[in-house]
Amino acid sequence: MAEMQKLTVKPYQFGPFDSSYYDTFAVIKPATISNEALQVTPDSIGNFSLTNRSGRIFFNQTFKLWNDDQDSKGTKIPQVASFNSSFLINVFRVNNSVPGEGVAFLIAPDLILPPNSSGQFLGLTNSSTDGLPSNNLVAIELDTFKQDFDPDDNHIGLNINSVHSNKTVSLSQYGIQIAPNGTKFYVVWIQYDGLNKSIQVFMAEQKEQTSPTPPKPSKPILTADLDLRQIVRQKSYLGFSASTGSNVQLNCVLRWNLTIEILPEKNKGKNWVKIGLAIGVPVLVLCFLGIAGLVYFFYKKRRARSDPNILGALKSLPGTPREFRFRDLKKATNNFDDKHKLGEGGFGVVYRGLLQKENLEIAVKKFSRDIKGKDDFLAELTIINRLRHKHLVRLLGSMAVPHVPPFKPAFIWPSMPGPGSFSITSSSMTNTADITPISSGWTPQYISRGEGEGEFSDSSSLM
Repeated sequence: MAEMQKLTVKPYQFGPFDSSYYDTFAVIKPATISNEALQVTPDSIGNFSLTNRSGRIFFNQTFKLWNDDQDSKGTKIPQVASFNSSFLINVFRVNNSVPGEGVAFLIAPDLILPPNSSGQFLGLTNSSTDGLPSNNLVAIELDTFKQDFDPDDNHIGLNINSVHSNKTVSLSQYGIQIAPNGTKFYVVWIQYDGLNKSIQVFMAEQKEQTSPTPPKPSKPILTADLDLRQIVRQKSYLGFSASTGSNVQLNCVLRWNLTIEILPEKNKGKNWVKIGLAIGVPVLVLCFLGIAGLVYFFYKKRRARSDPNILGALKSLPGTPREFRFRDLKKATNNFDDKHKLGEGGFGVVYRGLLQKENLEIAVKKFSRDIKGKDDFLAELTIINRLRHKHLVRLLGSMAVPHVPPFKPAFIWPSMPGPGSFSITSSSMTNTADITPISSGWTPQYISRGEGEGEFSDSSSLM
């Protein structure tokens, strides 16, 4: 069996009791707090009826008394909290009358006092509920009135869901009288071992109410096997109950000390961790993949736009042709409007344009055929750029987006006024000699660009 986690132990000390303890305890009427004691049934002060009464007083919080832990293999290991409860009591006969009925230390599922639980029922059950497993209660009773099912009128008993005790021990053999004539004080120690699932009860007389607590006896009065996990609710209340019948007594608790192991909320925490991991890890992986994909996309796009081979080749050309952006040429030619068409041939169309910022008129040759990659583009660009003649206009610039297939570059020339004052450069690659002027007074200056939606964007750099 896996080693249990070391638990935190929390101690509580209560008493002497005054009205401030109404904030700490759930006092179910007719129980009261008075005369520095928890009066579990009404005391003799005030306008109270003392006969046939029952009451309960609980520490006003629940404690987790058991848990289902798991080892590394997922096997459930029951875990039950241990606790020690000690209290000082005075069970007082009113006018030295016959006492009745008794007081008990109680573990209960709720703060409800069962109706008609006076007399023999000790505030634990009633005639309808006695013995039901749904009571989920365990009590150590100090009984002062003999019922048909009791051994005598001065005994201690272990009660489980019923006033019929599972085990009883007469106290007379120990020289203890729970409710003697006169006033006596007794300390009761209840020790529950959650690991071994057993309970022990000790009892000793204390001389006076304010006297030092006597040492706990070496031997218990009552011992029994008890697995709280099989009986009580996981979260239960701890406190006291008592009753009177035709005969009455004052059931007073003067001090109460409680030390209890605090079981962690393990299962809930583990479940949330598992749920968090089950949801969080896939989400993080998807986010990482999404971010990585975007980074890769923009990296490739930027690299394609600024291909160092093309940029280096262009900058090495004599005169270094100017680089244009497609959106500027699109604006200059009014989106390549047919009204700006100057001429066309088998491999492209020439458009008239105006770069407004520079007040520069240009001609743009937009290629209509594919060029087989950047090497062909660079070869053609190099040839055209090196041409020099008095009847030829020099290449002004170019643009190419090699990552957008098919590879369709664009060339630009400055315009020259005067009809017939120009010749069109011809090469084996561009076949620009096929272009025929449409309007006089213009010398074609070319920029080529591939047709079709998606081949260029306004943010594209021209090379």
